[in-house]
Amino acid sequence: MGKRNKRCDILITGFGPFPRVPVNPTAVLAERVGGSRRLARLGIRAEHHVFRTRYAILGKALPTRLHAARPRAVLMLGVAARARHVRVETRAVNKANRTAPDASGKTRRGAALAKGAPLVRRSPAPLARLKVAMAGTGMPVRRSIDAGRYLCNASYFTALGQLQEKRPSVPVVFIHVPMPSAWASSPTPRPKRRNSIADAPAKARRPTLAAMARALETAAVVLARESARRRMS
Repeated sequence: MGKRNKRCDILITGFGPFPRVPVNPTAVLAERVGGSRRLARLGIRAEHHVFRTRYAILGKALPTRLHAARPRAVLMLGVAARARHVRVETRAVNKANRTAPDASGKTRRGAALAKGAPLVRRSPAPLARLKVAMAGTGMPVRRSIDAGRYLCNASYFTALGQLQEKRPSVPVVFIHVPMPSAWASSPTPRPKRRNSIADAPAKARRPTLAAMARALETAAVVLARESARRRMS
C-alpha cells in the first residue's frame, strides 16, 4: 500500500446489491478499473471503493471517503438494469424517490436531498471528450440529463456538492452501465425476422463486462489527464 500522504489521481466508486439487483456489476467494474494495469503503466494512481446501496452513506461514508482519498478526479458508477448502453450523466438533481427502498429497506423521508441546496448540480468533467473516447472503444454511449431519483443521483449530487465547494477543479462524473450481456436475462426473447434488415440486433445486444471495463479505463484516463491539465494551467 502506498504512503497515506499521496493523493490518488482518480477514485472509482461502485455500489453493492440492492432490491432486484442481487449482484451489482459496478462493484466488479470499480475493482477492475481501480486495479487496471493500463492505468498503472500510465502512472495514474487509482483507488476504488464499493459503497453499500444505502441512503446512510450520503451523510458519512461517501463524504469520508472523498476526504480521505483526496482524489484529483472521481469516476462514479451505477447500474441501470434496463439500459442497453452506457450513459454519461451530465447532472444530478436535488430530488429523491420516497418510495424506492435501499438495500437496508429504508426510504427517503423528504423529496429533497439537501435543504437549501441548488436544484441542479452539473458535472465539471469534459463530458463530450469522455463520450467520444469511450465510443472509440466500440462502446455504445449516450449523454443523459436524468440520473434518476435513487442512490445514483443522490450520491452524485452529494459528491458534486462536496467537491465543488472545496475543490471545484476536480473533474467528477457519474456513469450508468447496463447489466453485462452474460448477466442479463431475456424472459421473452423476440423471434428473429429473416427478411428484416433494420431490426438491428445490435440494439438488443448488451455489452460484455470486459468491454465495459475497457471503456471505463479509457474514461479514467481522460479524467486523470484532464485533472493534470487543470492543475498545470
